Amino acid sequence: MSLYDSNQVAALLRQMGQADELLAEAYVYGAVSGDGDNEGQLKNLQKAKLLRPDDEPGSYRLTADVKRLLNKLMRQQSGYRQLTDMGKVIDAMDDVIIDYRDSLISGQMDDADHYLDQLDDLLFDAKDSLNTSLDNMHYAISSQFGFVATLTAKVRENQKALDYAQKLLNELQQIDPETCYQWIFDGAPTEFARKITGFVHWFRNVLGRLAHVIEKMRQSLFRLRRQVKQANQLRGMARFLRKHPEYEVRDDLPFAPELPQELKLAPAMVTGGLVDVRSSAIEQDLVEIVQHLRRQAPSTPMVGDRDGVSVESEELEILAYLSDWVLDEVEHFFEQAVLADHGLSALAHWQTQQPAWLKDSHEIDPQLWIELVFGYYCKLAPQQQSIIALEMEEQLVPGTNNNFTYSDVTIKVA
Repeated sequence: MSLYDSNQVAALLRQMGQADELLAEAYVYGAVSGDGDNEGQLKNLQKAKLLRPDDEPGSYRLTADVKRLLNKLMRQQSGYRQLTDMGKVIDAMDDVIIDYRDSLISGQMDDADHYLDQLDDLLFDAKDSLNTSLDNMHYAISSQFGFVATLTAKVRENQKALDYAQKLLNELQQIDPETCYQWIFDGAPTEFARKITGFVHWFRNVLGRLAHVIEKMRQSLFRLRRQVKQANQLRGMARFLRKHPEYEVRDDLPFAPELPQELKLAPAMVTGGLVDVRSSAIEQDLVEIVQHLRRQAPSTPMVGDRDGVSVESEELEILAYLSDWVLDEVEHFFEQAVLADHGLSALAHWQTQQPAWLKDSHEIDPQLWIELVFGYYCKLAPQQQSIIALEMEEQLVPGTNNNFTYSDVTIKVA
């Protein structure tokens, strides 16, 4: 008896009849593209597992099951190979690629398109079967093998899945995906090369995903076996208590001298500097704390009585504003440089201002002055730097090849 009722089958056939032109175009030409008006219909066909996305965005192809059905009705035995393992898939792909290359070299474009579609179906079936297997294994781990009830059955299911995954990984590791690049012959179309490189990239990712699944299965099997051991201990304790109802746990048992030392020590507490807000166990407590804080009225700080003390000073010190003459001189230098026709040299300005600076008891080293000018330019806003140009006179540092320092800078309008 079928797993589906007649209404479901009739709905699927009705949906196929309403999209007969799209399905026929996808079967004859290999793919069908959306034009905006039929985008919703293509999405519905994809949900019904009649179409699948193609490599090109917005393009769809028939699923392998629908295409295999049509091939059988049309007497086309193109999907006769059984995808039992990846080694047979590689051999089948090798045969199809040889036929595709020979047809392409001889100019038989119809046959080449047929073999290219057959290669695409092989690749999709291989990817779909392995991806589905990995997804099912990951779901089983996440649900703690919830499709069985007892812990013993969970352990058995986990062990079987782990053995299957390890065997699958060993078989896949025997295949070197680098050899698949040899299929890309001279003059191969870009679409064909893209399919081969995409298959190699997917194969490498599958090995990583499978290794991750195996590691998670080992951890899950360890936890399940520990739970089985604890359950057996509890059942044994329950049997003992039923036989000896007079038994009572001593109050001083943790400190009893006959108790082994391992049982006297409690496991270390896990501490942390922050509260794990992602933990659902403390979610309700955190909500209650936040609500309690919100309900509290803001408290005003209490200020005690203080005795006033008067402060008297006969002399009031007046602090005069002391300007930074170096910054003023740098700003004055930039103003003169902007007004100058051909710019102004920092070293020349330093030499010109030496008499006035020495008269006011101000002195600055020339190298430091040039560095201050350069630093002031670097602190300007981007809009100001776009107006003002900075030119450096470079000087080779002794003992180096490509490291330079500047002996003078010139500021001018850009």
